[in-house]
Amino acid sequence: MGFEKFDESGAGRGRPAGTEPMISLRKSASIGVNRPALEEYFGDSEGAVMYYDEDENRVGIEPVADTDADEAAYTVSVTDSGGTIAPKAFLERYDLVPDVTTQFDPAWADEDEQSLIVLPLDSPSGTYGSADDADEDAGDADAAGDAASDAESDAASDAESDADEE
Repeated sequence: MGFEKFDESGAGRGRPAGTEPMISLRKSASIGVNRPALEEYFGDSEGAVMYYDEDENRVGIEPVADTDADEAAYTVSVTDSGGTIAPKAFLERYDLVPDVTTQFDPAWADEDEQSLIVLPLDSPSGTYGSADDADEDAGDADAAGDAASDAESDAASDAESDADEE
């Protein structure tokens, strides 16, 4: 019969790569944003302000022009496959670093205002990897190139942690 090309990459995680917006809380204490979510929710925004709603157990992300727009803003590092936000202090402060990378379907908090992107922590859309994985895989539906994103994330996280301590 010969070889048959498999062209459904990413389908093993529940959906084909890059089709639906998805944001992941990574076990590396960063946030992964796949390309569709980056385009739909962030546009040209290069910064993100983080919020936590304890009563509803949800994370809010406010896209802002850049880190100069708000002193609490984190950088949104963009790659070909999506983006990374490295709010390590935020995730640790609210005990939100998951044991495994956990994926969420984002939505605007208020469709009229479109100010906060909401991740409902009680309703994950999936997980990726396992708690004891040696590598810190991203878990976004569009995982290609995330090794570079994770390296950028670690560098950004270190830089922001240093800035937070000043």
